[in-house]
Amino acid sequence: MSHKNILKHLSRQEIDHQLNHQGLVLSIGPFVFCIQSNESSIAKNVQRIYCDFQVLTHDDLIDFYVTIKRPSGMRRFIRPQINFYCDDHCPFLPLPVSQAFPLLEWGMNWCIVQHAHRYLLLHSAVVEKNGKSIILPAESGSGKSTLCALLAQSGWRLLSDEMALIDNKDFHLQALARPVSLKNESIRVINQFDKHSVMGEVVDDTAKGTISHLKPTTESVRKMKIKGNAFAFVFPLYQKETSLTVEPIGKADAFMRIIKNSFNYSILGETGFNSVDYLVNHTTAYGLTYSDTEDVLAYFEQLVK
Repeated sequence: MSHKNILKHLSRQEIDHQLNHQGLVLSIGPFVFCIQSNESSIAKNVQRIYCDFQVLTHDDLIDFYVTIKRPSGMRRFIRPQINFYCDDHCPFLPLPVSQAFPLLEWGMNWCIVQHAHRYLLLHSAVVEKNGKSIILPAESGSGKSTLCALLAQSGWRLLSDEMALIDNKDFHLQALARPVSLKNESIRVINQFDKHSVMGEVVDDTAKGTISHLKPTTESVRKMKIKGNAFAFVFPLYQKETSLTVEPIGKADAFMRIIKNSFNYSILGETGFNSVDYLVNHTTAYGLTYSDTEDVLAYFEQLVK
């Protein structure tokens, strides 16, 4: 197998074999994950929505060894559950086996948040057009991922859905174009918006409701080695039956909001302060409330002209 193979060039049998034995090694942005699992849902979803990613070999430098497997004993057969392991460490309580793939995605996020402190990590989506990267920090339930998916399916480059990675040395944005996690009504919204969108299987009854994952565009994956330049922060909030409103946010308020949405600001200390200070002084920030899809997409097109 070529060192630079693409997952879609592998057969399902090859994917199953690698997942079941030494592990499937994927290059995902600046990280390399070795994934092991004999769960069919893992193989099915990985093949479907990671198909554009590079498959590496075990001779490459691997950042994270992750495993999804069932506990031993009778629990394997009675209300079967699934565990996530990173380097043999199990950080989460077990979940129903039907939630194997969402658990893998959540677990991969955990690995990055716990270890990638060469970056300032923000709970934020990041999209780009015309060389201008827009950072979308927001709490759960704000509609961040839905907005991110709408933009990604409208020709914007996806840098990330779950977290922004700001390099603490040059302050550029590192792309991490993994699948976009969609919940509940957002799944229907994106399927209706783009009939050609590729989704993973729909999983019900998770802690976050019904979950599915949107495949990142081929172009976004292909450009993952290209860093982005922060242009603006937009703090989005979806509210039903409301007109689009945009309010400028002052630098002091933006600074505090960015800190609030950071996973590791307190760990980074002075380094984190310097990164946030740079971002605040080289971008503009806005609060955005919206409900209409056409209006919000038109706003973002205008923003990056």
